[in-house]
Amino acid sequence: MSPALMQPRPIRHRRARRSDFDAIRALVESSGLSAPGPERAALRRFRRLVADLGADLYVAEIDARVRGVVHVTYTRHLTHSPRARLELLAVAPEARRCGVGRSLVAAAAARARRRGCAELRCGRAAATGEARAFLLHTGWQSAGEELEFDLAVPAQ
Repeated sequence: MSPALMQPRPIRHRRARRSDFDAIRALVESSGLSAPGPERAALRRFRRLVADLGADLYVAEIDARVRGVVHVTYTRHLTHSPRARLELLAVAPEARRCGVGRSLVAAAAARARRRGCAELRCGRAAATGEARAFLLHTGWQSAGEELEFDLAVPAQ
């Protein structure tokens, strides 16, 4: 095989679009996570989420196909800095171990830093099994039942 064919394909990040519903639903489902159903109410909820500029819903694409998704929410506080929370990180099974998850975590951390957050947290429900092991491998720390990423340290 020629070296040109063995080059890793670039991973492109972009904000999720309303038209990504089916691709994201299939990706989340193939990852073994609880996916939104195909009904209209789920589609409306997804479209409201995409339009919400107070949260981040980003996809990672390889060859113009959605291969990963990350969802981060933000909470503003009167007495301390804003807080970021990783709600969802899913990577298509065929795209795992190709840098997609790592690139999405790095993008989420960069976005949270730009919003003035000092930490990025992930609850128990979003980080179980393989996802928890992956996050710990990429620099997250256990903080009780949650995981925490110190945004002062760049994502690995």
